[in-house]
Amino acid sequence: MHSLDDYYYFYLVVKHGGFSAASEASLITKSKLSRRILALEQQHNVSLIQRSTRHFKVTPLGQDFFEECAKLVAQTQCADNVLLKQHSEPEGLIKISCPNMMMQFQIRHLLNDFLKQYSKVQIELELTSRRVDLIHDDIDLAIRTNFQSNEDSSLIVRDVIKTQHCLVASPHLLKGQSITNFADLQHFPSIVLGTQQSHYSWHLQHIHTPESFVIPLHPRIKSNDLAGVYYATLDALGIADLPYLAVEQDIAAGRLIHLLPEWCSNVGTVQLVYASRKGQRLSMRLLIDFLIDGLRHLKQLPGYQA
Repeated sequence: MHSLDDYYYFYLVVKHGGFSAASEASLITKSKLSRRILALEQQHNVSLIQRSTRHFKVTPLGQDFFEECAKLVAQTQCADNVLLKQHSEPEGLIKISCPNMMMQFQIRHLLNDFLKQYSKVQIELELTSRRVDLIHDDIDLAIRTNFQSNEDSSLIVRDVIKTQHCLVASPHLLKGQSITNFADLQHFPSIVLGTQQSHYSWHLQHIHTPESFVIPLHPRIKSNDLAGVYYATLDALGIADLPYLAVEQDIAAGRLIHLLPEWCSNVGTVQLVYASRKGQRLSMRLLIDFLIDGLRHLKQLPGYQA
């Protein structure tokens, strides 16, 4: 296949009615235009333009070829418009991964506000607590809470805001018993997130002092989704470490009891994870900025750590 540049050069020469006029309009030298079109004719053993010192005439084959070249140029301009449009109007599909409970309590209203503002953006959601592989799972943006230092990765990881967890239990599980120290926790079954770990524990941090403790666990229930932990806790099957945001209303209504309230059971970092900033669409850039700004405005509310 011949270079598409040569098709463009031929289009210019015919459009402007000669090599000199095409050169002046495109700032491509007359010699280059002539040389490349001659090479095109020689390669296919055809005559596209009849040349003389005084006349410039396109052959019938050349005219047919020009019309096809014009279509190519028009399609190229349409392709350019797609790229240019991304600088002015966000649109297109964004595939997002997010844990179900995080979507419900932190992300849902922000995402919905974004979609209302940008009507041509589409969203595809995968609600899961598993750590997705962005490339393998074809995910544009993963929203997650991380409790450890960032692993070495080629991914872009944006730390946004810290959230507090707390220990909670159903009053039906406690049956009137009070929990006043760490040893009392051992009298009840535990429920944890994650099914592949070899060891489980609660990391307790005092909310006013640097004190911290690690309590080893032998969980009765393990769930690969936080919603499973939440509903098992409501059903009085054990004590669990849950985001304060997710259980705040249950604590206020008496459905759950906040255990050892002077201690937080974990501090997680809400993160936005994506593959690369290079070549990023306008819709993705705007969504990332929108989520970061919206989440950071929540840091004064209970359940967040400033």
